[in-house]
Amino acid sequence: MNKAARRETMLNGAISLLASKGLEGMTHRAVDEISSLPQGSTSYYFSKKTDLLIAAADHLAKLLEKDCDELQVGFADKVAQNGMDAAVAYVADELASYADSSRHLFLARMELTLAAARRDDLSGVGDKLTAAARRPIAFFLKLISDGKDDVPIETCAGLIDGIALMYATGQGPKPSTEQVSAIFRSVL
Repeated sequence: MNKAARRETMLNGAISLLASKGLEGMTHRAVDEISSLPQGSTSYYFSKKTDLLIAAADHLAKLLEKDCDELQVGFADKVAQNGMDAAVAYVADELASYADSSRHLFLARMELTLAAARRDDLSGVGDKLTAAARRPIAFFLKLISDGKDDVPIETCAGLIDGIALMYATGQGPKPSTEQVSAIFRSVL
């Protein structure tokens, strides 16, 4: 395994641990173990836990942005093939199903965002992750609102985040396409 692949394996392991065990459960040794790497591998790449957390946050932001790019392509295809109403339904369905397929990314994002709110050495991490996660919602709302400047993107993103958080923590049902569509309609 080359250095880049080993580093990516470690960062994916760190994200998985953040989602399943939280900040305290993500140690260098635990990352080595979950990544099936020799003990000490993660410490070689990231001498401090803070370095590992910042790298994991950067990797997570890239994963979230990749998902956003895929959503944008799908949206554009739906608009071209079936019109705006079909595209709105597509985005709502994708965001609702994302709650299951990427639950670990959402939980890791929340864990890192909370840590950043409490720790000076993680300053800016929460903002970076929130911006990456909300990018598809902002993009989508700007498109369906005909570019209006007064669209309450933060309100919409906050509502969707709240529904997803309730589901991810076992406190609410899985977000439905109807819920997400209702949020889009209500803020527009």
